Amino acid sequence: MIHHHYAALFEGDAVRLAQVEQLRERLFEFSQFLVNVLKVEQVEGAFPHAVTFHPSCHGARLLGAKREPLQLLRKVPALELRPLPNAEDCCGFGGTFAVKLPEISAAIADEKLAHVQSTGARYLVSTDLGCLMHLCGRMQRRGLSVEPLHIAELLDRALAAGAG
Repeated sequence: MIHHHYAALFEGDAVRLAQVEQLRERLFEFSQFLVNVLKVEQVEGAFPHAVTFHPSCHGARLLGAKREPLQLLRKVPALELRPLPNAEDCCGFGGTFAVKLPEISAAIADEKLAHVQSTGARYLVSTDLGCLMHLCGRMQRRGLSVEPLHIAELLDRALAAGAG
């Protein structure tokens, strides 16, 4: 919102537009911040599990967070990253899309989850909580044993494993 639409609220107000631009310069998607700003080269701890990654439409297409999440996951010791077939396909959430067209949304999610299951991964990781919430609901409804994790949760678990 702030990166792509916030400035439209202040059209014609040069002072506010300058403030919006200053704010935009300080906001980052989580994985982009870790990789591009903090320059994380290694991740402490370990996550000895099979993981697959869902790149959200918003993160990958709108924010451009394509390589950074995968780059981070590859730095986690003991993590087995399994490629997700048709990874670029939408999960079916799409904000109000899931509310306005629930049957289509569920069908899209089920197709995504078939691809997730085909990887044999124990965890489905994403940078987008909306996607994870949507897919988690479908997994619970279908009785699937894949656990959804935000990439920050995975990194936290890896760090905790290293501390113990």
